[in-house]
Amino acid sequence: MFIYWAGYILYAFFLSYVVFGLIISFEVTAAMSGGKFAFKWIRLHFTYNEFYYTVIVFYPMILLAYFCLEYLPSYLNREIRCEFNLECLFDELFNSE
Repeated sequence: MFIYWAGYILYAFFLSYVVFGLIISFEVTAAMSGGKFAFKWIRLHFTYNEFYYTVIVFYPMILLAYFCLEYLPSYLNREIRCEFNLECLFDELFNSE
């Protein structure tokens, strides 16, 4: 009985990580591309420290989203739209005010 509930809880954590990771990674990738809605959404929902720790937790998902949404299309089109630079993103988000 314990193994059933442990598997269920592990499955719930995994699905939660994937769902929240997709949301966060898409918003971070959109913000790196210069999306104004993404900047507004991140500033509305996160402080600097919250966003910093969220990026640490969801870093693999952010890399995957960047690869699929920015790197792969820019490689196929042979033009670079944005580069993966979280330090610049943090500066634009929280030090521009």
